[in-house]
Amino acid sequence: MPPLEPASLLTLPCELRNAIYHYVFDSTSTTTPPPPAPARPSPPPNSDTHPAPPRLDPTPPHHHLALLLTSRQLHTEAHLLALAHTTFRLPTTAAHPAAFALRARRLSAAQLAAVKHLHLTARIPHLRALNESWHNAPFGHVGLRLETLTIVPCRPDASASAYAEVADLSQAHTLAHVFAETLRGLRGVGCVEVRNGGCFGEGVWRVLWRSLVFRLWRWGGGECGIRFESSGEGEGEAWFRVYLQAGGGGEGRGREVGEEVGRLAGGEMPEASTAGVGL
Repeated sequence: MPPLEPASLLTLPCELRNAIYHYVFDSTSTTTPPPPAPARPSPPPNSDTHPAPPRLDPTPPHHHLALLLTSRQLHTEAHLLALAHTTFRLPTTAAHPAAFALRARRLSAAQLAAVKHLHLTARIPHLRALNESWHNAPFGHVGLRLETLTIVPCRPDASASAYAEVADLSQAHTLAHVFAETLRGLRGVGCVEVRNGGCFGEGVWRVLWRSLVFRLWRWGGGECGIRFESSGEGEGEAWFRVYLQAGGGGEGRGREVGEEVGRLAGGEMPEASTAGVGL
């Protein structure tokens, strides 16, 4: 009887391998990652290893992406799943389509379509690109089909001056305009999440949120296919989520625009002619 071959990941049935890949690459997992494997000698020339994955910076720690470097077969089987389950961080300049294209230039069309979660930390002037340059496609790329787009705005330099409060209010209204104009036509995104991240104080954040909701209500009425969730006012790390019906993420989640306007106005739906009062 011939000796049995030692078991390995690649000898498992494909159904089991896929289950393992889902577990390893799941970006929502909160389990503690396993300790790093012992150091291995460098592979010899012409080995079966695969080049490094394309240049998109994963949200740390994502050491599990190194699994893609272990063999060509594993990379072929799992790299699209890894891209779909990993949240990639983007710097402030990547808000502009040309800069994003430069960072993603090594991705094929299939790989770019596999990316589902992007996290953009950007200075407020750079966020103007959302409605000025994106042309209704995330980062100006129609091939992107995102489940979540997380945006963390950064304060301008003027916020550290004696006119900080005035500057913050001005920037909050600028952001409300940018987000409203962007969300009205954005396609290929299921959920846009905006996090305060210490950018604004509680009062200014409330102005931003209410101004955004009011602008979208004035545009689309009480029901325009956009739904909202928020962390509430006065809570620590403030955030809000906007579910876009066109992206498939809004059904059954959050409140419609009219409901949110009514909540912010004190529980009663205001008339269109007087809705601006108190918002």
